[in-house]
Amino acid sequence: MMSMSFGEVGNVLVATTNNRGHSPEELADLALDKIIQVSGEVPPEIKDQVVAFKEKLRYILTDYISRGQQSERTTMIAALEKEGHSLAAEIVRRL
Repeated sequence: MMSMSFGEVGNVLVATTNNRGHSPEELADLALDKIIQVSGEVPPEIKDQVVAFKEKLRYILTDYISRGQQSERTTMIAALEKEGHSLAAEIVRRL
């Protein structure tokens, strides 16, 4: 079960995880909370459009964050193998 803890101090939001990094979905949600905000005074039709746009953007951000993570792992594996650290490269490959 994934768990995240949040705390807010002034305008700073702190999101922590326990024994793991943030998932692409969690990172996308954190970014979207900064990018898109809807006032409570917005007409329902506009709010519905914003919510639909936010969901589409969540899917796109999650996909590209996942690709970025995989690309970084590929780079790390190549660097480890180049330096003769095949066991470490295999550990990273299994992440």
